[in-house]
Amino acid sequence: MSATETLLIEIGTEELPPKHLEKLAKDFAHFISQAFTTIGIPYGKVEHFVTPRRIAARLFDVPAEQEKRAVQKRGPAIASAYDAKGNPTAAAIGFAKGCHVDISALKVHETPQGSWLIYEYEEPGKKLIDVLGQIIEQSLHQLPIPKRMRWGASETEFVRPIHWVLVMHGPNALPINLFNLTAGNVTFGHRFHFPQAVILSHADEYVNTLKRVKVIACHSERQEIIQRAAQMIGTKFNGTTIIEDELLDQVTGLVEWPVPLHARFDKTFLEVPQEALISSMQNHQKCFAISDSNGKLLPIFILVSNTEAATEDNIIQGNERVMHARLSDAKFFYDQDRKMPLNSRLEGLKNMVFQKKLGTLYDKSQRIAKLANSIAKQINAPSHLSDRAGKLCKADLLTEMVFEFPELQGIMGNYYALHDGEPVEVATAIRESYYPRFAKDTLPQTPVGITLALADRLDTLIGIFGIGQTPTGDKDPFGLRRAALAILRILIEKELPLDLEELFQLARHGYGNLIDEEVIPQLMTFCFERFKAWYQEQGIPIQTIESVMATHPQQPYDAASRVLAVGHFQTLKEAQNLAAANKRVRNILQKNSLSFNFQHLPMVDPALFKETAEKQLYEAIESLKTNTTALTKQGKYQEALVLLASLQQVVDKFFDDVMVMTDDEKLKQNRIYLLSHLFALFMQIADISKLVI
Repeated sequence: MSATETLLIEIGTEELPPKHLEKLAKDFAHFISQAFTTIGIPYGKVEHFVTPRRIAARLFDVPAEQEKRAVQKRGPAIASAYDAKGNPTAAAIGFAKGCHVDISALKVHETPQGSWLIYEYEEPGKKLIDVLGQIIEQSLHQLPIPKRMRWGASETEFVRPIHWVLVMHGPNALPINLFNLTAGNVTFGHRFHFPQAVILSHADEYVNTLKRVKVIACHSERQEIIQRAAQMIGTKFNGTTIIEDELLDQVTGLVEWPVPLHARFDKTFLEVPQEALISSMQNHQKCFAISDSNGKLLPIFILVSNTEAATEDNIIQGNERVMHARLSDAKFFYDQDRKMPLNSRLEGLKNMVFQKKLGTLYDKSQRIAKLANSIAKQINAPSHLSDRAGKLCKADLLTEMVFEFPELQGIMGNYYALHDGEPVEVATAIRESYYPRFAKDTLPQTPVGITLALADRLDTLIGIFGIGQTPTGDKDPFGLRRAALAILRILIEKELPLDLEELFQLARHGYGNLIDEEVIPQLMTFCFERFKAWYQEQGIPIQTIESVMATHPQQPYDAASRVLAVGHFQTLKEAQNLAAANKRVRNILQKNSLSFNFQHLPMVDPALFKETAEKQLYEAIESLKTNTTALTKQGKYQEALVLLASLQQVVDKFFDDVMVMTDDEKLKQNRIYLLSHLFALFMQIADISKLVI
């Protein structure tokens, strides 16, 4: 094996799209290292780098060529390789000829399946320079880039035109031909500060060399510089810098040499809802806003320049002029929108299609209002306010502000409703109807907001499922998985004992006869699959969840309470024995094709008991029934399971002393009935037999 060196690959491009650059570089390095593993080239640590103008991978301890490897070719079975006299057959001769050797060079390989004729030889390793070009091209091709482009007369496709390729193995450039370019040891510095070519002396010097020419190659290092400086600027003004991960990632992807600066905007813009100002700063200008200790916006923003200027005034003033224009637009939209009350926009919703088979957004808002009204009555929320909020909740989609900033839907509806004199509960509910927006987002806090958030998602789920547009694979254009999880979170975290099937029935009635009732079982399965996935993500074992799912829960909050109770039960010393015993009981019931209604169990006849253990188990079950049933009805599942844990010794004794499957048919049946009562006690809460791994 040749001496190892550091391998560096850099692809120089025109400015790359700033979103998700870090992942792009990480994937590039991963695909290269994966290819090396496949063809047997060893390597050490793997690094990735990315800036707006380059994507690079660096692998340490890479040899200049593959190791020699032993290759074994298998030929015909010995039985068909030689005839009765021991002479090679045509099959053996043909195999040797195909291997370009004399038949004497072949060996016999013994296996449990039989003996075979084989040819073994040593294959020399390929040189790194000979395989690297194809690996780089394939790795770039594998990158998850939605839109690729061509440039010039080349057939090459990439997200942006490629201008240079650097490939170095230690101090040596590898002159590989890629993308109509010859790779070398030349890279380029900052577009403005050091636009000339830079010769790299060694792959190990990559990061330090680029820093000398005003390029920080490491994405996370640039991100840390920006974040730290932005936080310091916020602190300087006794405020907190609003740093969202997505914006930070984008800004980091826009600069090679980050220079964070602060600038100001006119205080009069603070009359505009701050969410609109922040959206304008973040989406249009890629700047960070600063809030004071009360969460109110300060008239200061942070920009990140890609240039280190002798004087920063020109950069700051230029950004302030552009920001003034952007915020002026936001103020104009806000002023214009308030001239027309939300209620007057409802007619316009009749021209906005929700889904062509399910009607307009006007139709949807009417359904939401009716459904929210019904839910409100179940949770003691003001139904008339839920109805009003439901009718208005989509009206802000027709405003100028939401058209320009779609992420403000609901938020602007809240402001405009307050301006129109709508009740505070209605305005707040319009905003909260969009919560939670993502998996760990905040939930609606007000009763009316809860009814609206549930109604909107229930209507979408029943409607889209009803027309057969269920999610497939990764495709979920209506966000149905997210909607299902939102419903579950609201019902569980807000401790609402609502029957999910009944809620879907109410939502279905909003569509008249359009939606078939048969879709509801599909939706129940869909939602409780999300339930299982959600609890697994929280570290709950699947056996615990499945034990509860076996009871076919209808209320998510109730199911969640059962999961927690079973989780506690599993910590008890009696749990494993009782779980094993319940599994044994379930198998007995199944083998005897007995399916009981656990609400109306067959009668056990104590007069038929022959063993003391039978009588003891019967008495223990009877003594626990009243208390556990009462606790279960109150939702006190943990207390009920703790009581049931006391059955462990008597259950163990029963199975030690009693033959259930006796020849006496009456006796056998009575014992099976007794076991069904035992099983039913636990099935009030969960099928603990599923806890047996």
